[in-house]
Amino acid sequence: MKRHYFVQQMNNPQQQQPRGALDGGVYAITPVDQSSKGFDATDGPPDYGIVNIYQKSSRDLKGLGGGKSIYLDSGDDKSDSDSNVTAGGDGDSDIISEYIGHYGLWQFCWTFLLCLFQIPTTFHIFCLVFQAASRDFWCARPAHLRSVPVDLWRNLTQPTGAQCSQLNVPYEQLTADGFAGYFASMNVSEPLEQVSCGAYEFDATIFGQTVIAEFGLVCDRAKMMSIVEMCFLAGAAMGSVGSGWISDQFGRRHTLMFFALIQAITGFLLGFATSLELYMALRVIIGFASMSVAVVSFVLVVELVSGRYRTVVGILNILPVAISYVLAAGIAYFTRDWRLMQFIITIPGAMLLSIWYWLPESPRWLLAKGRIDELKLIIDRAAKTNGFRLPEGYEKTLSSPDQDSAEEVVSIFDLFRMKFLRTTLVMLVVWFGIVLIYFGITLHLSNLGGDIYLNTVLAGSVESIAICLSIVVVLKLGLRVNLFLYMVVAGISCIVMNFVPDGNLWVIITLAMIGKFYGLF
Repeated sequence: MKRHYFVQQMNNPQQQQPRGALDGGVYAITPVDQSSKGFDATDGPPDYGIVNIYQKSSRDLKGLGGGKSIYLDSGDDKSDSDSNVTAGGDGDSDIISEYIGHYGLWQFCWTFLLCLFQIPTTFHIFCLVFQAASRDFWCARPAHLRSVPVDLWRNLTQPTGAQCSQLNVPYEQLTADGFAGYFASMNVSEPLEQVSCGAYEFDATIFGQTVIAEFGLVCDRAKMMSIVEMCFLAGAAMGSVGSGWISDQFGRRHTLMFFALIQAITGFLLGFATSLELYMALRVIIGFASMSVAVVSFVLVVELVSGRYRTVVGILNILPVAISYVLAAGIAYFTRDWRLMQFIITIPGAMLLSIWYWLPESPRWLLAKGRIDELKLIIDRAAKTNGFRLPEGYEKTLSSPDQDSAEEVVSIFDLFRMKFLRTTLVMLVVWFGIVLIYFGITLHLSNLGGDIYLNTVLAGSVESIAICLSIVVVLKLGLRVNLFLYMVVAGISCIVMNFVPDGNLWVIITLAMIGKFYGLF
């Protein structure tokens, strides 16, 4: 079924042309009722957003554009709409959705499976909350004094409460039985010399064995923990930028599964790391791979559907992120060992590699690359699953652009051209704020106080509710004003949290959850 549109070229607002040959560029489009014989341009079309329109030759199509079929870019932008971002409804079609539908059983199965890639990715992002949690520690007891109670040891050797130093006494000459007597006979009228601890013991009551305990990241080495966190985030930053270009060149499917493979291999190797340097290097790699998996799986999910379903599945794609927080808390609670936890959280990602053979490539990427034979196979399979009957010779409408009308090559630098510069800069600031709030709260839940496991369950529950509500907000209430209000509320909550007196634990946690709730929108 053909759909017709009123097309207005944006660089010439006075030129309103429902028919005629169109150059590739930016246009405003308005769906035209198919029962109508024409379109009265004098009434002025409603704003249906800005989309990119590309010409594709087709001698068999005689619709809009004087023998040219019009392809609507999958990245149509309705972000400027204050009321309803899906004003076009399911009429926002391209040639792919004409043959397989906007959303059916085929899309449901694959979007569901692709959402599962967020689980191991979230595990690897969030695991340091438990694997590197802050724990109480003290100077280690020599092997022959291990029978001395910890409280007695700390009271006598670290009387000032300092965790990084102890009294300078001949511990090698002491016995467990005479330990307390030796300190009782000491002359305490003179200040005793303090020396740095040679090794440390850690409280294993809550977290068990952690990365901090394994590599001794306390006292003068405590700053190394920040570098460990930076290693992952540096890899994630590179992955978020590089994965887009890689998937454009080599396809969504193979890019996603390649980085999922790297993620699984690196995840298992991390569990065997015996040095801090190796651990940090592997965290850079898994950060790159994990963010690449998150980005490319999201792109593939969105490109498998069309119409308003892009909004729905795009948001629901991150619902497993919130669920993964709760699962990670359960895994950490029952394992109490960072290596064992590392192995367990890597298993789901390794299992997802089994779908590599059956995972379809993005049909819209194949169309853009002119790989029609592969595209036809996917359309045939999807249409059959969704119950669509394909017309004879439909593949002729899937021909790639002619050499003389090929679309202009677009790069990331186009975002910084004058006409896009303001929007690009605003969105950079917005996303900086969102990421700062989101990761700032998520990765430091252990610093809020209280039970870290309970805090994590609360954070996951709050995020799940926020994700589900955001679908209604985006579909019904628009974006710009609501985004502004949500960020204001999140920012105020985080600022007020700093002025809450110590001891008001639940007030602090409540404000943190409000900031996380509204920051996620």
